[in-house]
Amino acid sequence: MSDPAQLERRRRRNLEALVEHLLLEWHGRGWGRAFHALVELGPAILPLLDERLAEERDGGLRAELLAIAQALRVPGALPLFARGLADPDERVWKAALDGLVALADPQALEILEAARESPAPGAEAAEWRAWLDEAASQLREALPAGDTRPA
Repeated sequence: MSDPAQLERRRRRNLEALVEHLLLEWHGRGWGRAFHALVELGPAILPLLDERLAEERDGGLRAELLAIAQALRVPGALPLFARGLADPDERVWKAALDGLVALADPQALEILEAARESPAPGAEAAEWRAWLDEAASQLREALPAGDTRPA
């Protein structure tokens, strides 16, 4: 019988290899098949998406990584969206906003409120804050009445 820690390391290596393969396919033959295959892997890929988000130089791909996280529709993606809000590439912070609004989670509203106090990431500050305010407004409308904070 194998050690549970060893099995977990093997599972992670296999998942890393599959994600890497699908991201290479994304660059090669198109994003559609790879996008859906990555989403089908489920929330287990969130740590790998987070790592890629931190390492990836291509803003377009960083935005797509957030779109994958959004498609998973799990609160575990919130830290990725928070990181995305600080990205200087407009495509990335807009994808992060989309993800936060789509989740309609009270913590997403807290992330937006905290981001509003941060410097605008490479964008015109007034425009960035207007986008944050609009996302916060959409979130407030989506949340049940009075449910604006985590339990």
